[in-house]
Amino acid sequence: MVAAHFDYQPFGRQIEAHAAPERHVLLAGGWGGGKSKWLIGEALRNTGWMPGVPGIVVSPTFPIMRRTLYQTILNTLPRGNPDRPNRWPRGRDSARTCMGPAVKDWSALEHVLTLWNGTRWYLASAEDPGSMEGGEYGWGVMDEARLIRPEGWRIFNSRIRHPGSKLHRRSVASVPTMGWLYDEFGRGIAGRRVVRVSTEDNPYLPPGYTDTLNLSGRRALAFLHGHWVHLEGTVYETYQPAEDEAGGSVVPHTIDPSLASFGFLDFGRRRPYFGVIQSVPDLATDGTAGDIVCEELPGCDVLSEAHAVACSTLLKAHGLVLQDVYCDPAGNAPNAQTGIPDLRVYERVFRQDGVLAGQLLWTRTPTETYIPNGVEAVRSRFEDRFGIRRLFIAKHLTDPIRRVGYGEGVIGIHDALLGYRYPENKPGVDKPLKTGVEDHAMDALRYLIVGLYGVTEAPDIAAMNLDVPGRSVAGYDHGLDIGGDW
Repeated sequence: MVAAHFDYQPFGRQIEAHAAPERHVLLAGGWGGGKSKWLIGEALRNTGWMPGVPGIVVSPTFPIMRRTLYQTILNTLPRGNPDRPNRWPRGRDSARTCMGPAVKDWSALEHVLTLWNGTRWYLASAEDPGSMEGGEYGWGVMDEARLIRPEGWRIFNSRIRHPGSKLHRRSVASVPTMGWLYDEFGRGIAGRRVVRVSTEDNPYLPPGYTDTLNLSGRRALAFLHGHWVHLEGTVYETYQPAEDEAGGSVVPHTIDPSLASFGFLDFGRRRPYFGVIQSVPDLATDGTAGDIVCEELPGCDVLSEAHAVACSTLLKAHGLVLQDVYCDPAGNAPNAQTGIPDLRVYERVFRQDGVLAGQLLWTRTPTETYIPNGVEAVRSRFEDRFGIRRLFIAKHLTDPIRRVGYGEGVIGIHDALLGYRYPENKPGVDKPLKTGVEDHAMDALRYLIVGLYGVTEAPDIAAMNLDVPGRSVAGYDHGLDIGGDW
């Protein structure tokens, strides 16, 4: 019998969630609230309590898992060599040597981690249902549930049915967001437990952690304080149509070919939207560089070829050459009318006219394509939680005469920002209402901001702790002892 020291001492809210007797438990918390550490603590507790009963460990994708849970597992397990941090094995490396005495084996091919008592953890991606299906598990833990589709939750939930389990526990960790997560845990369903943890509840965070999070008001309630946020009304309340002198988002601007310029494009099914943004030194309200939407061309009942030519003509008239264009990944699919991908049409026209120096780009990862993440990225560019504005609209785009000339049922970015709303009386929905009017310009702007600046993600706590005396690389220097035959 050997007892080993696991690098985990839970604090108040983590302890409450561990102690919850329900089969379904959600630790709903802000970034840095210790949710991933709690999940691995749940997995270890299940392993010691139910030896030999397999469990499943789920992330939205394997890349996200490698960035989060992989590192949390390494930091929590006792070290094989006290002078070196644990690492995942490569090639013929011994799992026990690399990951410490709590690990018996690791199969990179099967994504199976075998612990000291023979319990297997099956690591799975919700993006790949096949990695969850086919097995029976006695317990399961799910990380970043807000990024997982309802079908992923359904499969995860249905596979936890191993007959040898003492408790078919589903442990879920996530920033609380509306949608299926709210439907499952936010409505008070019997047998479901929610424990809310705030970022500030975590005593092991490095100093200044919350100051690094660029979040606006409503999203900060979820991402810092772990609240369900019922999104209602205007999506971009941080867009203020007053002119900049009055603290608003509208500024005079003369298009300058010498400034860095980017395009943003939504293909829109015969109602495409194309906009241009320029980066302007000293434009942001803190004196740093800011961005201004300075030109646009909404389409009205127009085919891709004709709209692409019109956009190219507009760019040439201003003497602009775009560094890149950010667009909808759906443009890579064949157009239903022409059979040619819209993306290729615009790229061909722009290149032959010499108005594109770079590429047509689009987002790919689940974190980036998750609409609420993109909305928050745009919202905080208009005004972040410190009151700094970095994104503006050129005054000439708000001119009423110009706006009425776009065509029936077609609006520009100014009117789209004012009219873009969340559905009424639908508290379980966290995505803006799609009307076919505002969403073309709004989708295009989201592609651009996410492409240029990414989405706000939690800082690397381990990296922030490296220079803080008394803290381990994991950010936790306390422990949990689990005994067993090793």
